[in-house]
Amino acid sequence: MGRLGADTAAPVVTSRRSGLEKKPWKDLPGVENKVEAEFLRPVLLGESILPYRIWRPFEAVVPVDAEAVVLDAEAALNRGYDGLNGWMRKAEKLWNANAESESMTLVGRWNYHNELGAQFPIPKLRVVYAKAGSLLAASVVRDANFVIDHMLYWSAPASEAEARYLCAIINSETTRARAEAWQARGQWGARHFDKVIFNLPIPRFDAKDATHAALAKAAAKAEKLAAGLVLPEGVKFQRARRLVREALADAGVAQEIDALVAHLLDS
Repeated sequence: MGRLGADTAAPVVTSRRSGLEKKPWKDLPGVENKVEAEFLRPVLLGESILPYRIWRPFEAVVPVDAEAVVLDAEAALNRGYDGLNGWMRKAEKLWNANAESESMTLVGRWNYHNELGAQFPIPKLRVVYAKAGSLLAASVVRDANFVIDHMLYWSAPASEAEARYLCAIINSETTRARAEAWQARGQWGARHFDKVIFNLPIPRFDAKDATHAALAKAAAKAEKLAAGLVLPEGVKFQRARRLVREALADAGVAQEIDALVAHLLDS
């Protein structure tokens, strides 16, 4: 910062580093550059999702313009975004020197199968769930600024009731137990969900169906309980998820939802 303070229109940002980084990336320098504020967005990673609760979003450089075009360094320069151009140029240089595939560009990797571009324009209401791990965790997202990382799956439901209905099903232990047969097996048993839960006979939401409405209502109770739970400072997301599940079980909400999901799937 200079004597006039930070430039809020294009602040200087630097790479977030983590002890979980793998080689060669862990041995490379981070990227630091001014970036236009319109390309800085909150991003939800897998660790940002607890059952019925959004937790710890991260800030990221998201090179997507108002027309939903994913920009590389050259495209950013051509559109007059000097800050984004500087950031992307540095990031692309590191990528080109270290990526396993010479044919895939950095933007091509970020937007693989249009996973980034397809999010724009961002819906105001979404359901997201973490595709990895041994226990399911899903939440409703009501913020159109959030971008979704590739470790999450998302859907844009038509209503709040449908969003809660889906959230209740995905977070249910009944769903996890019945989908276990399709999961990959690791050293510690079944892991990762991807889309295997949709092998179950989950019906489309019908607001007139009593079981569907009851699930949405129960999910609203679960959301309120999860939002009000005070989590320890510095707690890791695995324990945070466990604390939410324990609170839901102690309140009897988890058991109520499990019974409703079992009735739904057996109908």
